[in-house]
Amino acid sequence: MARRAVPPRDSDRDGTRMNSTRAAQSQAVRRLGEVMEETSIDVSGVARILGKDPKTVQRWLRSGTQPRWEVRETMLALNVVLEKLAEVVGPFSAEDWLFTPVPALDFHRPADFIRDGRSREVLTLIDSIAEGVFV
Repeated sequence: MARRAVPPRDSDRDGTRMNSTRAAQSQAVRRLGEVMEETSIDVSGVARILGKDPKTVQRWLRSGTQPRWEVRETMLALNVVLEKLAEVVGPFSAEDWLFTPVPALDFHRPADFIRDGRSREVLTLIDSIAEGVFV
């Protein structure tokens, strides 16, 4: 009796898709590294926002492992927020602003909103600040 060929696996051990998705994840991590260099945020700040250990973020940045999809989505949102924030408040104030309670967010920290999937509200606030509207 002939054995059937086993089809290649669609995912690796941590559930991430291979090939095109892996390349996209690498791009997301690479972009995070670039944004971190352009702003004042460090590995521990990113880890706090993503709810991960700083060593895990370091592994991603060294291309040792890839984040799971849920974390990747938050990472992509964080990238956009950091890019926009660096334009508005300056690259060296970005981390401080993210971890400071903001009256327009009912004195919650923007970092908490990003972690909770509410980056759109943070981006709206950044746009308001850029336009000179202090809410």
